[in-house]
Amino acid sequence: MNRPLALLSAAALAAGVGSAVALGAGMGTASQTLTVQPGDVIRVAGNANVGCKVRPHDGAETLDCRRAGPLTGSYGSMLNKNELLVVRFESATVAKVVLVAKHGNRKVTRCR
Repeated sequence: MNRPLALLSAAALAAGVGSAVALGAGMGTASQTLTVQPGDVIRVAGNANVGCKVRPHDGAETLDCRRAGPLTGSYGSMLNKNELLVVRFESATVAKVVLVAKHGNRKVTRCR
């Protein structure tokens, strides 16, 4: 990369970081903790199109999160007190586990 292009890239990155900080500062920074029960649905405000549902999985209440809309080809996550699963949707109703990580264990299993 030549020097002018490197400087331009650095300036653009700095402007982007500054904009992100300004946006974060302008947004409501007050947060609240929500306690959800099995069956509850959580949706991210705005146009994120992401939601989660509390449901049982392997005997533990699990936060099952995925995007809204067509699921085929998209990913989701399932998080509970024991593990994190990342799944890839092969259809609207079938998902394949692609990653498993157990809390307190450094071993991560990537499935193919």
